[in-house]
Amino acid sequence: MQLQRPLSWVMIDKTCPEFELDAWVFVFAIIAFIGLIFTCIQMVQFHKKKEEGGGLLGTLASCDFLVCFCYIMNYFVTSLIYHYRNTFFADFRVHGQRSGKSVKVLYESIMTFMIFCIIVERFLWTCSSRTRLTWSIFTDSKLKIKLTYLAMVYAVLMFFTRKFKPSDVPFCDNAPEPLLSDIEALKLIQVFVVPGIDAFVCLATLIFALLTILRLSKVGQGEEPVVQEEVNLEDGEVKRTNVVNTDLIKRWIICMLVVFATFLIRTVCYYIFIDPFTSNLFEKTPSARNLTVWWYDFMSVLLSGSRYILYYAFCRNQIVSEYPPTAVRQ
Repeated sequence: MQLQRPLSWVMIDKTCPEFELDAWVFVFAIIAFIGLIFTCIQMVQFHKKKEEGGGLLGTLASCDFLVCFCYIMNYFVTSLIYHYRNTFFADFRVHGQRSGKSVKVLYESIMTFMIFCIIVERFLWTCSSRTRLTWSIFTDSKLKIKLTYLAMVYAVLMFFTRKFKPSDVPFCDNAPEPLLSDIEALKLIQVFVVPGIDAFVCLATLIFALLTILRLSKVGQGEEPVVQEEVNLEDGEVKRTNVVNTDLIKRWIICMLVVFATFLIRTVCYYIFIDPFTSNLFEKTPSARNLTVWWYDFMSVLLSGSRYILYYAFCRNQIVSEYPPTAVRQ
């Protein structure tokens, strides 16, 4: 595999010395690998519960897996290549940069939409069974699969409108500069329409999260959830249908609100420090730019990789994957 321009290790040394292999690189890689294991456990758990409403959480776990996996590839593997001066794998990294960035756009877009759907679903859990029945696309296990497909369409829209141009030292490009279209209509979509949709989804998620908090604070007044309904639980590897009280439902809703809070922190940091249209990222030197993207990516690893611990802290092994919207008919 040959590059269009020669690979210069001298230029790489000057441009991105932050890839130098040291003990901290191994420490951060171990943390990412632990996160990888946790997300794999989640994926298996929610895949088993796919028919019972675990599809949205399973898709979110898949995005978390990619967050940890891409971190290992982009930083730990790159540091190994840099340390051993392996030209073959360096060429492979350069040619895979565009694909890697595209994968990142896809999973980040899907994650944004999944968080929105999950928070809307939890908001509906605070409403009556009649309300959940009306909006069953967010609460019914079979219908929620359609939301996953819609998330993929949303991600593809983001994917095809985000292009990137390589720098003079593409090996160091962990944050390639976006490439805007020469066609005015497409440029308008890139600069305003797509970011506008993304911002709208994030804002809508925040509104539903606040409404959920408000509803939780008023449980017992007005349109209250049924105190006891059949939900699907997972107790270790034993699956059964059990009757649970509102306390478990509330704890799982609060857990998802905490998950949203971590997502909100990540999103705010993205728009302040990473987004090419709202930050000064591309006014920095390549090395400073890579360090900025690194701490954001590592923060994402910590938030995504620790989600399993968060689930366990709130609900132990009682994972509520569905709160039936058809309870009114029972």
